[in-house]
Amino acid sequence: MKLSVGIVGVTGYAGQELLRLLLAHPHVCVSYLASRRLQESTPLGERLPAFANEELEIHPFRVKEALDRTDLLFLALPPGVAMELAPQLLRKEGQKIVDLSGDFRLSSAGVFAKAYGMPHRKPALLREAAYGLPELNRERIQKVRWVANPGCYPTAALLALSPLAEAGLLKPVGTVIDAKSGITGAGRSAKEETLFSELNENLRAYKVGGHQHVPEMEQELRRVGRKNVRLLFVPHLVPMDRGIHATIYAPLTRRVPEKKLRSLLIQRYQNEPFIRILPEGVWPQTKAVTGTNFCDINLRLDPVSNQLVILSAIDNLGKGAAGQAVQNMNLLCGSAETTGLLSEAGR
Repeated sequence: MKLSVGIVGVTGYAGQELLRLLLAHPHVCVSYLASRRLQESTPLGERLPAFANEELEIHPFRVKEALDRTDLLFLALPPGVAMELAPQLLRKEGQKIVDLSGDFRLSSAGVFAKAYGMPHRKPALLREAAYGLPELNRERIQKVRWVANPGCYPTAALLALSPLAEAGLLKPVGTVIDAKSGITGAGRSAKEETLFSELNENLRAYKVGGHQHVPEMEQELRRVGRKNVRLLFVPHLVPMDRGIHATIYAPLTRRVPEKKLRSLLIQRYQNEPFIRILPEGVWPQTKAVTGTNFCDINLRLDPVSNQLVILSAIDNLGKGAAGQAVQNMNLLCGSAETTGLLSEAGR
C-alpha cells in the first residue's frame, strides 16, 4: 500500500519541486495539497500550470483535513509558521513530518531568536526533531517521526567541511565560506531586491555577517567534531534560477598532504549515493547537479599557507530542499534512501 503524503505550501518553489518528485515516486500517493493563502479549493493547474494534467486540487490549509488525508506531511512554509502547526499535527499517532522551514533546525531557543529575529514559541520541542542531513545524522532520522530539513547553504557547506571536523582538522576560527545561490533560494514572495531588473546581469552579497544559517552550520560542525568552530559566511545571489556553489577556505590544524585529504573525503563518503568526490582537477559546477539530489565536492591544498580550498555544488531546490526532503521521507518510512531520486541519466 502506498504512503499518503501531503504538501503544505505547495505553491512555493520548494513545494513545487517536492510535488514534481513525489508524483514520480513509486511508493507514495499525493493525497493532499494546501496553501495557507487560499480561501477556497482551486484546481492545481490553475495555480501551477506545469501540473495542468494532474487531477489534483490545492486546498485552504486545515489541520483536521491534513491529518485525515495523510500519513506524512511536508511543511514548505516561511519561518515562524511550522512551530505553531507541528504540535497540532503530531497529536495524531504515527503522523510523520518533514519540515523544510528553519523552525526546528537549531537546538537553542536563544540562538534561534537571534538568528531569525523572532522568539521561538515552542522551545520545549526543539530537541525532538532530528536534524535532517542524512549523511551526518542517518541513525537518528530513522528513529523519529519529525525531521527538520537543513538549509540549502548549510547542506553545501556541511557536506564539504564535516569530514575535516570529524578528523579534528578544522581550526576554531578562520574558515571562510563564500557561497553563491540561484534566485529561487530567496523564495517566491515578491520583493524589490529579487525583481528581474535588480538581479539580471548582477551579482551581489546579502546578509553579510548576519545570515541565519551561520549558527546552524556551527551547531552541526560542533556536533560532529566535538569542538566549537566559528565561521565567516558571505552569501551572494547570482542571476540564475537554481543552484548553490560554495568555495570554502579552511585553515588546517596540522599539515596533511593533499592526497590524504582527498582520501579522507573519498573514504568518508564512499557509501553515500548522493555525494560525488570529483576527480582531481574537475571542479564542482551548478549545471552538473541541476535537477538532482547530488552534492559534488573537490579540493585543493595550498602547501605554503596550509590552507585548504574545498568546493561544493548542489541544486538549492534539490539536495538543498525538496530532494533532501524526499531522501528524509524515505528514511522515515523505511524505503531505500535513493527511491524516487535517481533517474537513469543521473545514476
